[in-house]
Amino acid sequence: MNKNKLIIILVWFLDIISLWIVIPTLPALVEYYHVSEQLITHWITLYALCAFVATPILWQLSDMYWRKKILLLCVIWSFLSSLMIPIFTTYFMFLLARFVNWFTGWNIWILQSIITDISKTKEERMKNMWVIWAMFAWWFIFWPLLWAMLLHFWAMVPYWLMAIFSLIEIIVIVVLFEETNQHIKKRKMKFNLVKQIWSHLKVPRLNYFMISFFLLIAAFNIYQSMIPLYLSKYYWVSWSFSWYVMAASWFILALNQLFLMRWFWLKKFSTNQLIFIINFWLIFFFLLLTFIKPLYLFIWILIFLLPFRALLNPVYQSEIMEYTEIHERWEIMWILTSLQSLWMFIWPLLGWILLDKNISIFGFSALFIALSLALVFKMIKVSDPKEEIAQW
Repeated sequence: MNKNKLIIILVWFLDIISLWIVIPTLPALVEYYHVSEQLITHWITLYALCAFVATPILWQLSDMYWRKKILLLCVIWSFLSSLMIPIFTTYFMFLLARFVNWFTGWNIWILQSIITDISKTKEERMKNMWVIWAMFAWWFIFWPLLWAMLLHFWAMVPYWLMAIFSLIEIIVIVVLFEETNQHIKKRKMKFNLVKQIWSHLKVPRLNYFMISFFLLIAAFNIYQSMIPLYLSKYYWVSWSFSWYVMAASWFILALNQLFLMRWFWLKKFSTNQLIFIINFWLIFFFLLLTFIKPLYLFIWILIFLLPFRALLNPVYQSEIMEYTEIHERWEIMWILTSLQSLWMFIWPLLGWILLDKNISIFGFSALFIALSLALVFKMIKVSDPKEEIAQW
């Protein structure tokens, strides 16, 4: 395996720890800082803000300069922010440290640029992205258990561990990482998200992939953010049951990424076939979830739905990158990431309204998937410019 690829996997793994460490420590932090639960969750707002602001800056810097330098700078700042939390014991310093960490912690998206650099073909890029998202899914299963064990010692122990992980990242990047950016191009920084979205929507086929992707992401953001409340309201189950369902969901996603993605999906089907499969089965299962009432059937349908959710990011993002110029790939990833980070908060608000009005979140989400499926049929009819060039 490529040495840089192994380094990316390690850094990605440690970055996920740094970014998501706060969630399982929230109850302990309420007691540690003597603040309300509402106040301690203000970090969520910082998360969205940092994702939106940091992504375009870090990507452009890594494209305009060396990826290694920018990645190293990010990890150093994350290391310093990790030390700030246990050293300074005020809540203000906690928020400041998390702000610094979430801003520089979005070097995750620099890692995706590196994946693009080292992938020679579309198939290789899809497999590499599969590895990245598989790591993401597996870590979501194990981090709650790890942090729960550490919290028995002291509320700040996880943050000391996070600092150690960041230090390991620094050493690995300095000693082992080799620069991958062979297309450095100096230019002015871009910050107008609307303008960049519009420019990419003018590109044939790319526009279909982008719109279809965001429609599907919207559908999932609505239901994923509301599933605990949905189960509690309509099935009268406990909150713990809802969280067990979510944990099991991540486990199934991880199994799909580990086994089915590489040895079945990518091996048996072309990209276009996978995109059609994703859309067709998603709308089928979402419609079933809209009308099915027994809880055991509802859970089983959720389980069968998950493998197609696992396909969404690696398949779509790889194809979107395929139809984007090399020097504009940071830009398209900025668009994808920024909109996803903002929609993580916009769509839950809509979900609250739907639940309050007794409107099915799955039926409403199915409308987005239906629009995406219509775009897929349209896309199939539109000739691929790359294939036309090859035939010519």
